[in-house]
Amino acid sequence: MIDREAEREWATSHLERDDRQLLVLYGRRRVGKTTLVTHVLEQSDTQSVYYLCDQRGTEPNARAFAEQCADALDDVPPAVDGFVDAFRYLARRVDGPFVVALDEFSYLVAEDESVPSVFQTIVDDVLDGTEISLVLLGSSISMMEEGVLSYESPLYGRRTGQWRLEPMTAGQAAGFFPEYDAEALVRTYGVVGGIPAYLAQFDADADLLTNVERHVLSKGAFLYEEPEFLLRQELREPATYMAILEAIAGGASRVTEIANEIGKDASGLSRYLANLDGLALVERETPVTDPDGRGMYRLSDHFLRFWFRYVLPNRATLEQGHTTPVRRAVEETFPTHVSWTFEDVCRQAVRTPAFPVRCSRVGRWWYNEMEVDVAGVNERDETLLLGECKWTADAVGRGLLADLEATEPNVRWHGSERSVSYALFSKSGFTPDLRDVAAERDDVHLLSVQDLMELF
Repeated sequence: MIDREAEREWATSHLERDDRQLLVLYGRRRVGKTTLVTHVLEQSDTQSVYYLCDQRGTEPNARAFAEQCADALDDVPPAVDGFVDAFRYLARRVDGPFVVALDEFSYLVAEDESVPSVFQTIVDDVLDGTEISLVLLGSSISMMEEGVLSYESPLYGRRTGQWRLEPMTAGQAAGFFPEYDAEALVRTYGVVGGIPAYLAQFDADADLLTNVERHVLSKGAFLYEEPEFLLRQELREPATYMAILEAIAGGASRVTEIANEIGKDASGLSRYLANLDGLALVERETPVTDPDGRGMYRLSDHFLRFWFRYVLPNRATLEQGHTTPVRRAVEETFPTHVSWTFEDVCRQAVRTPAFPVRCSRVGRWWYNEMEVDVAGVNERDETLLLGECKWTADAVGRGLLADLEATEPNVRWHGSERSVSYALFSKSGFTPDLRDVAAERDDVHLLSVQDLMELF
């Protein structure tokens, strides 16, 4: 298991406590929830049962869960009508610490809105006086937050811990490719992003283009149809969602632009976009200085960006097994594609504790035709950070700093009382005159790709 040290420590420390636990672990599909929990359970001396829920409904799942419990206890499967019966059986049979992990709990909530109330009864009554702990896992972020964690949920206040498992940062993903240098890591991250299941597909001993050809462009490969599989698995109208994702990947960012691109009424898109946001495939982005302002939609997954740019448009060619021309297209245009990834990696680095300017909120900033790649604010000490990223073959010079300084007065946030710092990120380094400027000023920070990776 690579990285996830904080998450492992959180789960292990909770499940080792003497009191009964109700833990909630959620995050998008393939992000590693199952691997994390099963790893922690395997390392523990406490007896446990892991059960993967499906979309058949509560009663079939309850019966299958009870059978799995009986198998773990070397017992005859009981006859149960629902989860209350199943946990009553378990409470009678178990003496001492025991952990139940219910994966894809969000499937149960989606199929039956009474499930949170049922599990309130289980937690409050059936498991009262036992040492049986519950771990609830879910891939629908909105379903878990609304059906399990929200104030309106019957389970509110009963959890003893919760963790939203996020995709890996570029620094965390580096553990999959220990031999790669910093630039190769950023390029690889531009293909598969931070999803562990995707990262694990690539061979650390092969170069990037070979990995892309074998594992993304080749029919039958795990990643070849992954976006379509993901949408069919999670959503009822996969074709509509596919069209929305394709539109966003193509540059449509406003609701009206997306609607025009797919030929639908803009007023009817909110539900679709909310569902995609709930699965962490799309995110609504606002200027960092105005979190409640008008937002734009973007793909939150680097692999989806790559797939919609290179796989979907070339599907006919790839279906015939002709990967070479598509590989050649990737090679020719990939620097432009990965430049956006580089910006995201820079924002990730700014969020690390090691970055020289502390920011409470990090993102982008834009207004009319002006845009800043990396922007951060710190409300406590009224600090504004403005940064630009260049994934080019040329060293960055003083002109880029001058452009940022010219943009700064247009950034409306905390008026003249603020302090401003500048950060320049470059793949190809910096000119001597810019380095001289940075050496004389405390408010200018220059970071290479290697510098970035060392911050994680």
